[in-house]
Amino acid sequence: MTWLAVASHDSSATPASVITASTSTAPTPLVASGAPGLLGPELGARVVTGRVGCQDRRAPVLRVLQFNIRAARSGGGYVDLPQIAAEIEAVRPDLVSLNEVDSDTSRTRADEPAYLAGATGLHVVFGPNLIYDGGPFGNAILTRYPVVDSRNLRLPGTPGLEPRGLLTVVVSVGGQKVTFSSTHLSDGDEGSQSRAVQALAVARALRSTTAPTILAGDLNSVPADVPARILRRDLLDAQEEGGTGRGDTYPETDPSSRFDYILYDRRLAPVPGSTHVRASRSSDHRSVFTRLTLLPDHGC
Repeated sequence: MTWLAVASHDSSATPASVITASTSTAPTPLVASGAPGLLGPELGARVVTGRVGCQDRRAPVLRVLQFNIRAARSGGGYVDLPQIAAEIEAVRPDLVSLNEVDSDTSRTRADEPAYLAGATGLHVVFGPNLIYDGGPFGNAILTRYPVVDSRNLRLPGTPGLEPRGLLTVVVSVGGQKVTFSSTHLSDGDEGSQSRAVQALAVARALRSTTAPTILAGDLNSVPADVPARILRRDLLDAQEEGGTGRGDTYPETDPSSRFDYILYDRRLAPVPGSTHVRASRSSDHRSVFTRLTLLPDHGC
């Protein structure tokens, strides 16, 4: 995997221009052709135990948002970047995972990563996965913290389907490195096999990180589906560990499916009751917000 080293930024300063993460290719995991065979029986029985309520007054609390913005296209068909920016700013996030982000495409005619960075006062890293309608399209990350490194990992998938990626940044939180990733897995029935293989690739990539790790994204999978089960083998689920309500995010008008997740490793813990779904006036997804405590090395 190729890493792109970027200059550190003063977190109180006006954000620099958009950082586009370098792209590398994930080796396709060797798995059975049928999705049910991707998980051994031991996976379904494994329980990952978190430390909900394990708080340290000196430990930073990270405000995290996951949001599929549908290229900022409202239900009425117009581009409403100010509304998306307002919905992001409403929770004063430190880390934001954004899916379906355009950059100067013909349909939106806006550099969405740059606009949202300027409107929110956050740094931005863009991970394009394809050229769509004349411009790059993919995931983006907004961060209040200085960016140390970034990468965009091309995920495996069925030929002919939309390319997908895992965008990862390493940020410095009070001098401690934290890894934050954003992904958007394949959609629809035709993407079911790709979603499972992509989840395996994401899990493999995140196992190689040494810093506390957060993964946010639109998995196009409910919790019982194979991709979500793969990723929750090693990571904890903010909705289950510290959430309120059902957590359904799609469709926005009357959510019946939980597609959007914030997952994290054991070096973080959710503030009890902080995880919740937020309505959107622009996107077809609701966003997910949580507060995660970065635990001290000595535990608690």
